[in-house]
Amino acid sequence: MSTLEILHWNDVHGRWDGLARLGARARQIRGSAAHPVLVLDGGDVEENSVRLSALSYGVAGWRLLGAAGVDAAVAGNGGLLRYGPAVLPRYAEALGSPPLVCDLEDADGRTPEGAAASTLLSAGDLRIGIIGITDFYHQYAVFGLHERGRVTAVRREATLLRERGADVVVLLSHAGINHDRGLSWSVRDKVDLIVGGHTHDLLTEGERDQGVPIVQAGCYAEHLGRVLLEVDADGVRVVDMTVEPVDEDAPADPHVLAALEAAERDLDAWLDEPVGHLDEPATHDAETVSGAAELVCHALLAHSPGDFAFLIAAHCDDGLPAGPVRRRHVWSATSSPGNPARASLTGAQVRSMLGVGLSEEYAARTPRTFRGRPLGRLQMVGIAVHGDRIEVDGEPLEDERTYTVTASDLELASYGGLLAHEPADVEHDSTVILPEVLEAYLADRLTTAGGARSRAARPGGSPASR
Repeated sequence: MSTLEILHWNDVHGRWDGLARLGARARQIRGSAAHPVLVLDGGDVEENSVRLSALSYGVAGWRLLGAAGVDAAVAGNGGLLRYGPAVLPRYAEALGSPPLVCDLEDADGRTPEGAAASTLLSAGDLRIGIIGITDFYHQYAVFGLHERGRVTAVRREATLLRERGADVVVLLSHAGINHDRGLSWSVRDKVDLIVGGHTHDLLTEGERDQGVPIVQAGCYAEHLGRVLLEVDADGVRVVDMTVEPVDEDAPADPHVLAALEAAERDLDAWLDEPVGHLDEPATHDAETVSGAAELVCHALLAHSPGDFAFLIAAHCDDGLPAGPVRRRHVWSATSSPGNPARASLTGAQVRSMLGVGLSEEYAARTPRTFRGRPLGRLQMVGIAVHGDRIEVDGEPLEDERTYTVTASDLELASYGGLLAHEPADVEHDSTVILPEVLEAYLADRLTTAGGARSRAARPGGSPASR
């Protein structure tokens, strides 16, 4: 008989100090165990409200997972939803192994580049198959991602892993507890354990009343999950499922702390690079008129020309100074992962958008999209509101006329709350996000004014993400 222990956590969401404590405890357990130990991450190490995570496109978190000794991690929505699948190869490089996801595919029906549907790990004399699944969001279609049939995909991967010699098959899930429970009955003859995430459930003793035992370790790096398995000729038995709290005064993993310090140092150097110049400051007031948001609107119009541009104020956090503008000023003004978008709307639809976006009720809304921050007043360039009169380029807005409206993907999607339905012809550029668009615009202005800098290409991510 062979014994295997699986340590797991999920939904760290940028709690780097907590991750360092988890890493230290995992390293301690590994060092004292008489049996092999694997460490799994259940997704969403990224957190857009945390500076290092946002400015590295989430990659810094994967760099820290690698330092913590994680053997396999599933791709969560924290990175995919904000940056799209193009970031997956960088996550793989940072971790040292590809993010796992078997239930997403690109337009060609393949697992997204940089990811893998499953992996086969060695643990002592055992071979452990790990399969990844993640919750599906309809916004993924913007990035050309489609949902695979989850049951079929998991069963196929499990079969392939068994054929390759897997003694144990684990499903590493960022689909959420209800999906895990439902799926467990369809894969109970293929999978031995489901290690979950996404819904932040703290299952102190796991769940044994489903088709397959299920575990999940809460969130925010506050608990370490532990599963003990026994494997013999008769199969796999889940002997014990527990979680242990990791206190704030617990030791921190020096490997994680060193990686964190290096990532911050690299990031600061990257942020200090000059990117443009402003003759006047662009101030920010989300409740009235935001010069910073208007500057982003101009940048969006330069990227995706239209008759006018809209932007929800909450995309911006701060203003920009007059004089030399460094990359840190750009990312302080907006670290929003929103993508440029453009669509055709009638004047009547635009009038309705303005009615909603300029209302006090809308400005006070605090959706999860912005982590509870108020949306603020809808900002605009190229269109003006004077009481009951709305003007486009000095002419009255015509209800029957069709206008080309530029914005981010949020303003032109139903979940932005400004439109009941997404326009049929909406176009998205998922290759860039708002701070990149603003940086390119500032660089163009500098070049036009006689500066030496050429147009900024899309940044490949800060050094913190490499």
